[in-house]
Order: sequence, then structure tokens, then C-alpha cells
Amino acid sequence: MVAPVRPNSILQQVHSAGSGKSAFTVNWHARQAACPTGAVSRHWTAGVDNNGRGAIRIRFATTTRALCKVRDRCTRSTQDGRQPAVRPRDQDALLERARTEQPDEWRGRYAARAGIEGTIHQAVAISGMRRTRYRGLRQTRLAHVLTAVAVNLIRLDAGWNETPLARTRTSRLAALALAA
Repeated sequence: MVAPVRPNSILQQVHSAGSGKSAFTVNWHARQAACPTGAVSRHWTAGVDNNGRGAIRIRFATTTRALCKVRDRCTRSTQDGRQPAVRPRDQDALLERARTEQPDEWRGRYAARAGIEGTIHQAVAISGMRRTRYRGLRQTRLAHVLTAVAVNLIRLDAGWNETPLARTRTSRLAALALAA
């Protein structure tokens, strides 16, 4: 799947002085995590997050949290300690890999996808390709080929005459700023 991945925006990860999720060492087989100071978690609870996706909530012992010298780097809470949450192992690995690839090689792949989606949108808008008008694969294939030819001719004409294919959209906030 080629889609943008949100950056890790957890407060502790964003600030350089904080200890984000990457500072914790997760032992998937033992179902434990170790914090940057070396304390090992006591609870490992699998469940779902607020969006209905699988998540694992990790908690440390209350005594460990109370005596921690770098507690302010992990959490702003005065009563509870940090309770990092991770996705299931395969999802977590995939998400972290996507976050590391995103700034570099990912942008080229996403630019190609954006161009393809623009072409598909134009074909759907011109011919209503979401539903076929014909029965049988041969007739449907011919309709798709003719639609592709039509889209290519429209784009060639727009390129030769230097006319944009569509207006650039203005957000509602920008429209309000222009009106004022």
C-alpha cells in the first residue's frame, strides 16, 4: 500500500529531551518492555485502541514509576506513569519501516500514485466508468480502451493549448481570507 503515514506525534517522541516509544525495548516473546532506565514492565494487555484497531498497552509497576529519576522525560502525569501502547508485532514493524522510508524514496512512489489517481478520476468523470453499460467482457474492455483514448486525447489537447485540466481548489478558509 502506498499512502502517507502520520509521523509519530506523541509528545515524548517529538521533544528531543523526551523518551519516546523508540527508547523502550520491546521483548515480544516475553511480552515485556524495558524503559530507558532498565525497568521491566509488569502488565501487557492486548486490546483495541480508540479507533478500533489492535493495540497492546504496556504498564510498569507503581513502585517503579514513583522512584524513577527521569519520570519527567516519559510522562507529564503526576499520578500514573507512562503507559506506552504498541500495535501488534507485524503491524508495528510495518509502521516503523514506513516511517523510516517515507521521507526519502516514498515520495517518488506517492507522486506516481497521485498522477494515476488523477487520471482515474478524470476517466470516471468523463465516462462514468464506475458502471459498465455493456454485458460481456469484450464489450466492457472495448469501452475502457475507448475511454482511455479519450482521456489521452483530452490531456494532449490541454498540453498543446496550455490550458489547465482543472481549476486549483481554494479551501474554505482561504476563500474567507480572500473575501475579507
